[in-house]
Amino acid sequence: MDEFPRWLFVFGIATAALVFASCTLTRAGYKTPDYVIKGRLGEVEIREYPPLVLAETPSRLSTEGSDGSFMRLFRFISKGNTNAKALPMTTPVLYRGSTETQSMAFVMPLGLAEQDIPRPLDDGVKLKTREAGHFAVLRMRGGRGEDSRTRALERLKAALKGSTWKVEGNPEFAFYDPPWIPSFLEKNEVLWRVVGTPAPPRLR
Repeated sequence: MDEFPRWLFVFGIATAALVFASCTLTRAGYKTPDYVIKGRLGEVEIREYPPLVLAETPSRLSTEGSDGSFMRLFRFISKGNTNAKALPMTTPVLYRGSTETQSMAFVMPLGLAEQDIPRPLDDGVKLKTREAGHFAVLRMRGGRGEDSRTRALERLKAALKGSTWKVEGNPEFAFYDPPWIPSFLEKNEVLWRVVGTPAPPRLR
């Protein structure tokens, strides 16, 4: 009888390790934009991003791509473009815009300018450049649901309050993992463009 709980424990640890490894490898298999950390406000990072070219299509965040938005973007990078050229998938998948004008976006291959990327054949997909700048970024907890997004946004606002950084525009949500990854292993972030200057270092 003593062996059964031990076997069950070992099995559970091994299964958890495999799940974690598969999540890490799934995420690590795609390129993600580089950035420079310019400062921290508790758990919030202030990141400086270069210009990013995005393929965007209208989408509601609540649908998580089930409204056809994900497949529109996927067809575009799967030769659904004027060059019939496959483009590599990258992470994260971004949700941008206001409540009225939300969109889903794929990040285009890094280092390519907007004019160097083939045009989408689907009129519902547009290429746009997200200008370089600073973003306040916070890791989300508890999956991608509305409650998690709301809590993360409130934590981000609280961290920025009274700092040298002021937000501009609308927040963005970044999802790094496919939907079958367990929520407790997902990497999800909320980003908000900010303007300002890093706080001077404290003197000892």
